[in-house]
Amino acid sequence: MKSRILHIKNSCLGFVSLALVTGFYSCEKYIAIDTPPNAVGSDNAFTDSAAATAVVMGIYSGIASGNESVVLSSIRYGAMSADEGYYLTNTSFDNFKNNVLAASNDALIQYSNLYRRIGRTNFAIEGLTATTSLSATLKNQLLGEAKFWRAWLYFQLVNYFGKTPLVTTTDALRTSQLPRSEVADVYKQIVADLTDAKQLLGTAYPSLERARINRYVTSAFLARVYLYQSNWAGAEAEATEVINSGVYSLVTDLDKVFLMNSNETIWQISLAGITTPATIMGSEFLPSATTPSFVLYDTLANTFEANDQRKVYWTKSMTYAGKEYWYPYKYKLRNATAGNEYPVMIRLAEMYLTRAEARANQQKVEDGVKDINEVRNRAQILPLPLTLTKDQLLAAVEHEKWVELFTEADRWFNLKRLNRATAVLSLIKPAWKPFQQLYPIPSQELNANPNLEDNPEY
Repeated sequence: MKSRILHIKNSCLGFVSLALVTGFYSCEKYIAIDTPPNAVGSDNAFTDSAAATAVVMGIYSGIASGNESVVLSSIRYGAMSADEGYYLTNTSFDNFKNNVLAASNDALIQYSNLYRRIGRTNFAIEGLTATTSLSATLKNQLLGEAKFWRAWLYFQLVNYFGKTPLVTTTDALRTSQLPRSEVADVYKQIVADLTDAKQLLGTAYPSLERARINRYVTSAFLARVYLYQSNWAGAEAEATEVINSGVYSLVTDLDKVFLMNSNETIWQISLAGITTPATIMGSEFLPSATTPSFVLYDTLANTFEANDQRKVYWTKSMTYAGKEYWYPYKYKLRNATAGNEYPVMIRLAEMYLTRAEARANQQKVEDGVKDINEVRNRAQILPLPLTLTKDQLLAAVEHEKWVELFTEADRWFNLKRLNRATAVLSLIKPAWKPFQQLYPIPSQELNANPNLEDNPEY
């Protein structure tokens, strides 16, 4: 196999070893890569089913693996930036806790990491679109998964950083100096990718577990995206499709909601290289001994209603230095020695709350109350009256999302979407300034691309 040189901005395509199928190699901008002799190069990556599948599986493993994985980062950074939780004794994340980020902050490698992953999805999309060597069924499945991932990655970028360069090709000469695209244009691409993915994918999961993307995962995420666009009818329709599918149900035993293949799970992440399931959230958030690691803000710990079973089953307390701290206990395992947990990315409770908000904004308040009560009934707290006003229901949904979806990458984005960040966070964060709702663009990215400009006031 002849060596090739591939130049892709913010992304080396890398090559997937058929023996390992664990992802792509990391690289810097404009780095030359020689094809290893035991790997699949870009010429051959989409000529047979095993190689093409390996490329797409590399996207999954690259996004899920490591302490700086996109999955973990999207959860912990948002939780700290909002009012969910923070690291009690690890001060290296205090800039997120206090919302005082600078462009030189090392943790902002997440920006570059997201673009590296987008580069790999672009590689897969281009190759799968062009190939005539695969069956239509496999080609559609893999292409749908790749398009979903590109949409998911851009959703992270646009919600953390705001306007962002829209890279949809592997042609580095065209993309290396792109300016930031308007948020509306990024969302247009997200919706286009998800719409395509939904048409390409079937309703069956393509693996034994709920870790790969199917049509319902795409509908669920599209419901979330439509909510962020204030497309209330679209959000209601997509959430309804998932709720009425008959595939999912709310799990009444709260100890089992986050177990592998829970019937409430719409999409979970399987971590590359881990043969027995365990979550990076468990190892990250649970204390190893007598010192708490990641703790909840008192405002969250104290906002649960009396007898709310979510506080009973999904949080635990520990006394440290004379003070009681609460920490997340949705995941019970710190390691994979006897694992039965995977990170849950989307679950059915979110769909009920999404539909409740969408219905409220369409003056379908009574139906929206019924949706929120599905979630409240499972938590064993009193249902809300059907006589609520629209504004009362919207306030109830915001609160319900806080106590239901904490540490699930929801609160930070929603506070900003609802224009509630300053009102909420200024009460508990003395250094809070409204411009901090967007993260700064990393300085190395600004230096590399003169057409980029940082977010205001950084």
